Amino acid sequence: MSEPPHLKRTLSLFDATALAIGAIIGAGIFVISGVASGLAGPAVILSIIIAGIVSSFTAYSFVRLSSKFAEEGGPYVYAKHVVSHFAGFITGWLWLFANVVAGATVSLGLASYVVSLFPQIPIIPIAVSSVLILMTINIFGIRQSSIFNAVLVLLKLSALALFIAIGFSHLNLSFYEPFMPNGITGVLSSAALIFFAYTGFGRPATAAEEIKDPKHNIPRSIILALILSSIVYVLVGIVSVGLIPYQKLANSGSPLTDAVDYGIKIYWLKLLVSFAAIVATVSVLLTTVIGVSRVSFAMARDNLLPQFLSKMHKKFSTPYISILITGIAMAILPIFGGLRETANVTNFGSLSAYAMVNLCAVILILRERKKQRFIIAVLPLFGLISCVSLLYFLNPISWIIGFSWIGIGVLYFIIRKSYGRSRSNF
Repeated sequence: MSEPPHLKRTLSLFDATALAIGAIIGAGIFVISGVASGLAGPAVILSIIIAGIVSSFTAYSFVRLSSKFAEEGGPYVYAKHVVSHFAGFITGWLWLFANVVAGATVSLGLASYVVSLFPQIPIIPIAVSSVLILMTINIFGIRQSSIFNAVLVLLKLSALALFIAIGFSHLNLSFYEPFMPNGITGVLSSAALIFFAYTGFGRPATAAEEIKDPKHNIPRSIILALILSSIVYVLVGIVSVGLIPYQKLANSGSPLTDAVDYGIKIYWLKLLVSFAAIVATVSVLLTTVIGVSRVSFAMARDNLLPQFLSKMHKKFSTPYISILITGIAMAILPIFGGLRETANVTNFGSLSAYAMVNLCAVILILRERKKQRFIIAVLPLFGLISCVSLLYFLNPISWIIGFSWIGIGVLYFIIRKSYGRSRSNF
């Protein structure tokens, strides 16, 4: 049996942190903040803080697991090692489906931003071409992709910093009253929505073999990215509801640009925020391509998916077949339309995978022979409860599609187990 392929360690702590920030700060802050403000009013600031705290429970689980299992694949690897190969397969199977759909959805969002600036350009060609371009960059190497992502991250953070700095001098304090118009229920509903704007902090774990000193740098990158993103989210929340009445913000498809237009009235800043939204969406799409291709590569290397997906490019040392297949899948989906209605399946897949990550962390901690293990296990337990709770509030279509995909996965797993040979002995 030939030696399984391995990827080169080329990413630093800065690269890994930028990878996580690139995945977190995207369409969520530029779109979801408006809808969330409609639910909570000015108290959306509290919703952002609550969502950040809830996210930190799952982030802690990623930190614990990534420090022990420094392998490509993230949630798939954790479930495989801690629970079983079957649990790992189902986790990876859900993760792949959810993120391929998410990537296609993000590409449509990116196209919508571009079309808002250039109305004469059709949406679908922009969505498809954006995926194909980022897929090509990814094939050329993780280093090239990380440099491009770092530039995008710095650009969007700079634009948001300018929005915050100028916005603070234009705040209208009357817009903060009443602070909690829909009560605590509105705040919690808003927090559940904003939680999805934080997802992405685990992206470095999917590329563990390409990060230097992964047992230290992956946990550090997750912590740094979550802290920085939380600070940015809170400050943006404070400024946005202080520039425009939350009722107007709730009905906006581009809340930050509308906040600038209403409360600051500086045209170049409005254009800059619109540009930042495009940049942010590009970085999310780029990191999604990276994450999906690495998980499929890891599963194929274990012979849980067709092994050609683990084939490495001789020159660029990237899993180019995996990148091509997943990238083309993301590019094709927008052509069929109606994707926005079914995109909730990304939440089902992501939450299911995060629930498994938290469960793995609980099991791992309880296996340790330490007196304080029960206290430490409370954090990932809270993460598990929060993910399961959010799953409960998803619409029925998400559950139907999600369990249908699980059913297909179980059937595939049984067939592959019966007729295939596995390097992982599942």
